[in-house]
Order: sequence, then C-alpha cells, then structure tokens
Amino acid sequence: MANQLGSTLARIRIERGYTQERLAERLDVTVETISRFERGAVLPTLPRLYELAEVLAVPVVELLQRGSTRSSDVATDIASLLERLSVDDQIMVRRWFSEMCERLGKPPQSRKK
Repeated sequence: MANQLGSTLARIRIERGYTQERLAERLDVTVETISRFERGAVLPTLPRLYELAEVLAVPVVELLQRGSTRSSDVATDIASLLERLSVDDQIMVRRWFSEMCERLGKPPQSRKK
C-alpha cells in the first residue's frame, strides 16, 4: 500500500508540475518527508493525505486507487478519463477499448494473422 501510494503521489506531483521542494513548502514539511512518502517508507497520516490531495487538486480516492490493479479501481480510473472527453470521443474510445479487449481476450494463437 505504501509503495503504491508513494508512486501515485510522485506521478501526480510531477503531472501537476510540482517539485518535491515546492510540495514540501506548500505542506510546511521537509523535502525528506515528501521523499519518504514517495518511496513508500512512510504512509502519510489521514489529515496529511487530505492536505496532499487538496494541494495536488485531486480527490483522495485518486491517490489511493490510482495504480491499483483491482478491476473496480481500474474501471473508476477509465471512467474518470472518459469524463474529460466529448461525447463523440467517448463513443470512439469505448468502441476501440471494446475491440481491443475482444482481440486480447482471445487465445494467443488465434490473434496471429
């Protein structure tokens, strides 16, 4: 859990354009604290987790679920990505996704052409 949360935190921090130093300043903690969170050496407290989510402008659940391989978490991630698209683009992506799942769900020998 700590490693998964740490890598998710690092990924989102980078996506948002934050350095560890800048994030540490915003949270009034040391850079080492951020580094420990990201390495999975330490789990942030619940209040600190909410502060991280607020500063990074993401729901807490995204920090906890992103990178998870549980089907329900993956589905939530995909749904949140689709919400950012136009209706036409959503339809196109859903068709493509469905076709890819169908193709990849076949035994390897039947995929060859």
